[in-house]
Amino acid sequence: MASPTSAPLHTQHLVPAPASTKIRLALLATALCDALGAPAEFKPRFSFPFISLMKPNGNFSLGAGVWTDDTSMMLALARSLATYNASGGFDEADQLEAYLRWYQDGVLSAIGRCFDIGSTIRRALKIYKDALKASGALSPAETRRALARIARDLLGDGFGGNGSLMRVLPVGLAYSRDPAGAAAYARRSSATTHPNAVCAAACAAWTECIARLVRGADAREEQISKLDVLHPFAAYPWPADADALRVALAADVPLPAGVVDPAAIEAHYTAHHPLMRLRAAAHTEALAATPSAGDAEALAARTRALLPSAAALPSSGYVVHTLAAVLYAFLATRTFEAGALLAANMGDDADTVAAVYGGLAGVWYVAQEEEGADGEEGLFWSPRVRAWRNALVRRDLIEEVAGELVEFVERHAASSLSIIRARKSQFILQLNLLSASSTRGGLSISVHLYTTYCKNKRVW
Repeated sequence: MASPTSAPLHTQHLVPAPASTKIRLALLATALCDALGAPAEFKPRFSFPFISLMKPNGNFSLGAGVWTDDTSMMLALARSLATYNASGGFDEADQLEAYLRWYQDGVLSAIGRCFDIGSTIRRALKIYKDALKASGALSPAETRRALARIARDLLGDGFGGNGSLMRVLPVGLAYSRDPAGAAAYARRSSATTHPNAVCAAACAAWTECIARLVRGADAREEQISKLDVLHPFAAYPWPADADALRVALAADVPLPAGVVDPAAIEAHYTAHHPLMRLRAAAHTEALAATPSAGDAEALAARTRALLPSAAALPSSGYVVHTLAAVLYAFLATRTFEAGALLAANMGDDADTVAAVYGGLAGVWYVAQEEEGADGEEGLFWSPRVRAWRNALVRRDLIEEVAGELVEFVERHAASSLSIIRARKSQFILQLNLLSASSTRGGLSISVHLYTTYCKNKRVW
């Protein structure tokens, strides 16, 4: 098994696998980590017994293995994307309808009812529900007015929670062929309940990251390292109205121009990025943690040694804190299990931090759907992770929605491929006709078209 902690980021690489595999396991990993971290929700860091297996959730008098609103809303969004208008697609009103069905009727809940909901989401759904009561069914214009009301009432700084980030994973999974387009969809998805600029920017950056990883793992054309995950956040063009994300996730000193060696880039970020400084300090402490105790005690000691104080790395429901905590859990560990334990034991909003981590880690580490079939044993599946999976409540529901999302992605890909092939045939016909031209202009156009073809031949 790989060491769960120390290794340079530029030597840790994305595990290749088909998009369908990444989608199925990313949704499962989200639910696993959500249920694992749920008992630690609301509790201060280091104030509760170490969590390494599924435990009952005393906060809501629930049994072990029950996932929370994080997974329910993620599944609701995934199902909306997969099934809207019969063939699937992006529609804000359909997403709000899906959230409302969960909230009111317990659809896609682990226990058949909504037992927890964030205050911002509740307010957004009330605005939408009131609009429905007034007209029965919303026209596109009425939907826009309802969204405008949500944007007006929930835009302020007091509405910067993680309720849209926690569910946005399916957007990156569904539209991985176009990461920039996925990011735009993520902003719109956030706006249905969290129009706050910081929430929208966090969802966009996160979704673009997820989409690029799914596409890269499926294409297998280049090695993507964890340093390649950190760098976009460190150098991201955060908008002025989302400056809190820049403060938390950007490097104190920009990477100097011309620095291309991965080891040099990592050294720069270790010195000048807040999360990397925490990582370096924690790894030193973790290496010093005594391994002489029993296995359970040693695991707890190593994991806790990697955890900074809550003051240094908050794990609250504020979206900036959540995103920073998730990235830290991912960057500070080398296996799915180790990062899940780290996130679940952060306390405070541990279920959401763990759930968001699970989506990223599922995309990163999974090679095969069957346990123990990873390209490198222990990166995703382990005896402990299998025990979590076996204890998970309503795993069938997660697998059902994951299957729907995979079908949508495959339909969308097939449709796009048909369009690309038709355009390619048309292009080749034009190229042949123009190539026969002996005029200077005709040759110039032919060269231009051929150049265009070369730039796009990867997708053709």
